[in-house]
Amino acid sequence: MDLGIAGKWALVGGASKGLGYGCAQALAQEGVNVLMVARGQETLAQAASNLRAQALPGGTSVEYVTADITTAAGRAAIFAHRAAFDIVVTNAGGPPPGDFRD
Repeated sequence: MDLGIAGKWALVGGASKGLGYGCAQALAQEGVNVLMVARGQETLAQAASNLRAQALPGGTSVEYVTADITTAAGRAAIFAHRAAFDIVVTNAGGPPPGDFRD
């Protein structure tokens, strides 16, 4: 199915593993250029490499910035790399595990 998003740019937070990686992967497979962001340099670099190794539509770019998107400095690093995005997946952190009543 053509979602009409090929060639767009996406920023995906927490993209080195789990849900964030899954989002980055799904977007890249649709031909969306992806800027992956996470705090762990080694894991993020490997995740970006894994995505690039997949059969992606021609011209799809997979880039990454190691930063904590929840901080002003992290956001500055991201926007220094690329200033505008069409799609933003805000997958960063979340509540601590535990009982929902707490």
